[in-house]
Amino acid sequence: MKKLLLLNIVVCLTVSAFSQINWTTFEKAIALSKQDGKPVLVDVYTDWCGWCKRLDATTYQDSAVVAYINANFHAVKFNAEGTEKISYQDSLYTKTGKTHDLAVKLLQGKLSYPTTIFIVDKINMVAPIPGYMTRETIQPYLFYFGEKVYDLNNTWESFLKGFTVPRL
Repeated sequence: MKKLLLLNIVVCLTVSAFSQINWTTFEKAIALSKQDGKPVLVDVYTDWCGWCKRLDATTYQDSAVVAYINANFHAVKFNAEGTEKISYQDSLYTKTGKTHDLAVKLLQGKLSYPTTIFIVDKINMVAPIPGYMTRETIQPYLFYFGEKVYDLNNTWESFLKGFTVPRL
């Protein structure tokens, strides 16, 4: 009985270890994106944000979402109130007030947490999507950016008309 319990624990830990997003630093994600063309997904959060924690505990633990993000994006977890210095587009960003200057730039001044940002550096596209998202609500964004639908001159509105869930 103890061996069976131990085996179950090992299996659960192994499965959960493989069901995690491969988070990296902002600068590394941008550099990798320039090399391989994958878009960057940035999860902008704060330590005090309850919806940010829920996003981490639900959507970003969903095995299909995790697998899709890991395969199609360079993912970044970015604390909007963090203090690290970050270089982006020939500028150095740091925290000068309550919020990190890069968060203000990426969120286009609309500070809302959580916000998921999709960055396609090769065409200078930054698309912030504010709010908590479930597996169903994040899917269209993942496919639009992950499958590079924007490259087909397909507007977001026309893409949504043909998109049905679930796809993951």
